[in-house]
Amino acid sequence: MSYHRTKRTRAYSFRVTEEEWQQIALEAGRNGACPTDWCRDLALEKSSVQAYQMTKYERLLYEEFGRLRYLVGHGFRLLANENLTAQEWENTRAAAEHNAAKIADTMLASNRTHNQK
Repeated sequence: MSYHRTKRTRAYSFRVTEEEWQQIALEAGRNGACPTDWCRDLALEKSSVQAYQMTKYERLLYEEFGRLRYLVGHGFRLLANENLTAQEWENTRAAAEHNAAKIADTMLASNRTHNQK
C-alpha cells in the first residue's frame, strides 16, 4: 500500500504569545499531532471544509450516546416484556459495548437519510 500525501503549496502564518504557543503545543500533543498539523486541521474544521468528519473525541462521545440509547431502548423493552434478568441485562450491556461503532454508524446513516428527506 502506498502512502500519498497531498502536496500543499500555500501557507498561512500567525503570531502567538509564549503562553499561547505552549497551549497549542500541549493540545496538539494530546491529539497526537504536531502543532502545525493540529492548527491546520482545526482551521479547516472550523471553516466547514471538513465539517463532515468528526474528531476522535466527538466520535467517542457519539459512540457513548449510541450505547446509552441502545441500553435505554433495550432495557425498557426487556422491562415491558417482563424479561429483565441480571443475565439478560449483562448480555445487553455486553452487546452495546461490543457493537458501539456499528451502533454509531447506524445512527449516522439514519440521520443522513432523515436529513435528505
